[in-house]
Amino acid sequence: MQEQKQPNVCPDPQKALLDEVLCPGCGKFVGAYEKCPYCGTEMKKRMSIIFFKRAALVLAFGGLALLWFTATKMQPPLIRIGDVDEKDPNSARYNNAVVEVRGTVESVRTTGRDGISFEIDDGTGNIKAQAFRGREVMRQTGNTPHVGDQVAVVGSIQLTDKYGTSLMINIPEKVKVTPAKAEKVLLERITLDRKGALVEATGEIVIARRSGDDIFLTIGDATGLVEVPLFGRTIRYAKNKERFSTVGREITVIGTIGEYRGRPQITIRDVEEIVTLAEDTIPTDKIPGREEAVKKAAELESK
Repeated sequence: MQEQKQPNVCPDPQKALLDEVLCPGCGKFVGAYEKCPYCGTEMKKRMSIIFFKRAALVLAFGGLALLWFTATKMQPPLIRIGDVDEKDPNSARYNNAVVEVRGTVESVRTTGRDGISFEIDDGTGNIKAQAFRGREVMRQTGNTPHVGDQVAVVGSIQLTDKYGTSLMINIPEKVKVTPAKAEKVLLERITLDRKGALVEATGEIVIARRSGDDIFLTIGDATGLVEVPLFGRTIRYAKNKERFSTVGREITVIGTIGEYRGRPQITIRDVEEIVTLAEDTIPTDKIPGREEAVKKAAELESK
């Protein structure tokens, strides 16, 4: 009697799937577990589950890599600041758009321990760029913005009725700075007719008057005296404050020439740029007007 051949039967895909997701010991659903959480039965190697798990990981990492590449490598459009105005309905298309802005730094302010904001002017208008974090990264890469520097900044435009137009910096590495060159001068050249000029000057600290969190320095050299105000918001997180608050020390500062009550002063760019000289180069008794300035400062302190 001839043996009958079993007909070829296609496997039931639904049953095959159930065999992979149900525990053979207790019959409960275990999904992708490799050991049943109910009875402890070791699950057999399930190729489809393993494949999908690995494929999901590959896709997840691939997606993250694509997002990173898009955020860091793609070049956003360069725009003119004057073309963006929160009051102009046509500017709505810029809201939340990632763009590049280039221009001159008009002012700088540090915020918190690691934040920074600065005004950029490109000749068509100005905009405030701000980063809640990233000041330390900019410092480490040599791209900390200072007044007078040329910058190229990538960020997202924010248009609001309350705060106006701003540029939010989410990737501090996207800030590129071309430093302005400061002119080295003697203090006699710090005059009102040179307001706005970027200068580098060296002087001995003759007066270091404190008012709340602010420190008002007067520095002198053999040609004269000049005031250097250090405001609390700029020195709050400065390292080693003694280097710029000890009378008798010689320091070098970089800043722009400003005016206060009809007298010139130096508004520093960055407190971390203040350098303390290792040795004295200016004879204290050769500083003109030193004794009179110290006397007036003492009278102010006593009031």
